[in-house]
Amino acid sequence: MINTSKIAKHNLKYNKSKSILIMVTILLSTTLLASVAMVCVNWADSNKERTIEYSGSYHGAIAKMKEDDINIIKNHADIESSGVVNTVGIKEFDNEAKIALAFTDEVAAEFSSVKLVEGNLPIKENEIVLDDGALKLLGYDKKLGQKIKLSYEDFANEETSKEFILTGITKANDMSNARKMFSGIVSEEYMKNTRDMSKENFNIFFKVEGEEKLSGEEIKSKVEKIASDVGVVDKRTIKVNEDYINALKPDSEIMMWALVIGAVVVLSSMLVIYNIFYISIVTKVQEFGKLRAIGATKKQIKSIILKEGLFLSLISIPLGVILGYIISDVILANVLGKAEASKLPISIGVMIVSFATVFISLIKPMKLASRVSIIDAIKYNGVENSKNKTRKGYNSVNIKKLAYANLNRNKKRTYITLISLILSGVLFVTVSTVLTSMNAEKMAKDHFPYDIRIDLDNYTLGDEESPDTEINMLQMKNPIGEDFVNKLKELDGVEKIQENKDIKAEIKGYDTEYKYHTLMNINEIDLEDLQYYLIDGNIDMNKLKSGNEVLIGDSYLHTDNNINAGDKITLILYDGDQKIEKEVTVQGITSAPGTFLMHDDAFENLTSTNTNTSLGIYTSKAKYGDVKNYIESLVKSNDYLDSSNIDEQIESSKFAIQFTSMIGYCLVVIIGVIGFVNLINSMITSIITRRKELGMLQAIGLTNKQLVKMLDIEALFYTGTMMIGSLTLGSVLGYIAVIMCKKTGMSYVSYTFPIIQIAMMVVCILLAQLALTYFISKNFNKQSLVDRVRYSE
Repeated sequence: MINTSKIAKHNLKYNKSKSILIMVTILLSTTLLASVAMVCVNWADSNKERTIEYSGSYHGAIAKMKEDDINIIKNHADIESSGVVNTVGIKEFDNEAKIALAFTDEVAAEFSSVKLVEGNLPIKENEIVLDDGALKLLGYDKKLGQKIKLSYEDFANEETSKEFILTGITKANDMSNARKMFSGIVSEEYMKNTRDMSKENFNIFFKVEGEEKLSGEEIKSKVEKIASDVGVVDKRTIKVNEDYINALKPDSEIMMWALVIGAVVVLSSMLVIYNIFYISIVTKVQEFGKLRAIGATKKQIKSIILKEGLFLSLISIPLGVILGYIISDVILANVLGKAEASKLPISIGVMIVSFATVFISLIKPMKLASRVSIIDAIKYNGVENSKNKTRKGYNSVNIKKLAYANLNRNKKRTYITLISLILSGVLFVTVSTVLTSMNAEKMAKDHFPYDIRIDLDNYTLGDEESPDTEINMLQMKNPIGEDFVNKLKELDGVEKIQENKDIKAEIKGYDTEYKYHTLMNINEIDLEDLQYYLIDGNIDMNKLKSGNEVLIGDSYLHTDNNINAGDKITLILYDGDQKIEKEVTVQGITSAPGTFLMHDDAFENLTSTNTNTSLGIYTSKAKYGDVKNYIESLVKSNDYLDSSNIDEQIESSKFAIQFTSMIGYCLVVIIGVIGFVNLINSMITSIITRRKELGMLQAIGLTNKQLVKMLDIEALFYTGTMMIGSLTLGSVLGYIAVIMCKKTGMSYVSYTFPIIQIAMMVVCILLAQLALTYFISKNFNKQSLVDRVRYSE
């Protein structure tokens, strides 16, 4: 009786070189699959942790709520949990550092990622928690129980001094240190005893019910619905924590791309493993023919091949998963940060995929070995049968002809290796083209077209209890009104100022989700974006200039209130302390920051007050720094002003592009390594299967130098074809990818040929090829010529 397990084990031991090669390849492929999967999970998990650290773990927040409103929100059916924060005051220092003091309950502390390094949250009136940055700023050690003397200003600008006992210490994050904005937490008792609670405005943070079952968009909608249910009329007081929601519930498009990348990695690995087993098994067809001759059935032949693959896989795949874990957790954790995500499901998934890949790779070789007749199996020499009846010969043989003869000997192996290499190269060129074409400055300019922007800040919209801070009331003495604009125009270096306006508005006769809206000015510069997001109707700038037609920038009015293009509506506009009714026709529905949009020219005659809410300032390059410093000094002296500049936006864009590039190049390099493994396999297998043949050639005069040259020609054929295919197909696909990116809204992408990246790719490939040839020839020559001539598997 034929023992298939014993034969399979004997074959593996006898053909050690091939077995080791197959094991190494499966090991590498599994390692790459495991490390890619684990790095992606690590990235998602660390991204979520970073998001929680900087943005918190709440879904939504509502500002300026009264004490009586807290219980209403806490008892809302759609809220799972909620926390309260109330700012008490702020301590400012000469170096622009600040310590913000606030009451924060336990839930809000958890939402805000307040992690106590030592101690507990304050309970008594004289207790306080400070972060390590605040303690250092105040000149105190990190020691619990010590007395802390602190003076600060409340929001009535009244100076208050108090001696606290330190009950807890938190750690300031990187953003707090960079902004020099540190924090302290006081007790509820202290807040109630030092503040008039009837006048206090609370910030309420909450999580919606059923997070696991809801999509990201559904969570955002619930946050807005909750705000509407409790009577919030000012959209500005509602914050949807999009950073946390997006990290928690990645966009379906992002998930789709992740699956595409994963599929490419799996496909590349399958190609390599299939090629390894195919080459390995077709060279042993003679052995299986001999087994058939002594009585082995087709089923037993298949069983032997399958068991060989499984025995090798049982060793290589678990080792590959372990190596993948080490790479992702030990090496890449330094870049992405330590993540706590469970690796067990990934490990099991990768093992299943790898075993499935090996099994699929064995199907065709198993059929090939089991179907061949005994006579054909014994006569089999590993060379593909040609369809031509006559074979082309040569009058003379040289090194080049020998190299190409070997490549033609097993065309299938050659083609599979080339496909794997070209796939890697094409992906590298395509991804490099897209990443090189991303322009950080253009990306920033798309969202921030100015050099400097000044914004009207800390105003309210529909807060009846704070009438003095309502936008229409502030506009009566607008701090960025006409006089301020004229003053800026006189500055040396200011070339142009764009005035962005907003008017507080209501819609007469409609019960909308929010009572108050804004009418915003637009011009021809905005036309492209408005057209891109157009939902209904059309856009005619000339008619918008008349002031009798508007665009709607909030699609909810279209979907929830059934307002369509062509409808006539009456707007109630707030001109300072006066109201104006104006009937307008809805020209179209689009997506924009303001609820209603009207042309610049029409704004001049709408109100008597100056309705500026932000100023976009364009400066000369030489004077940009001076103008920026002057504006920053102006903003510091006015609580109702804020500023931002293009430098900040470019730095943010650069960081985003660098992070994207790191992830993109890591994946492409991994796929490239898989392709190169296929080249190593093809060349080593070629040498192993031709050891006797090459030994005979050396016996009749082939020198070691000629052998190396022949191997170089074979390797150059692979790498040369790969580079030609990669550059031609990759360049075309790269250009198409850039065009597609532009069409999907990435207007900051401008086609740039990745010459540096391609040069690096060519150099790396050539160096790798030379190293590979050197090591193969060195290893081949370790055996004596007699042993090589006598070699037979």
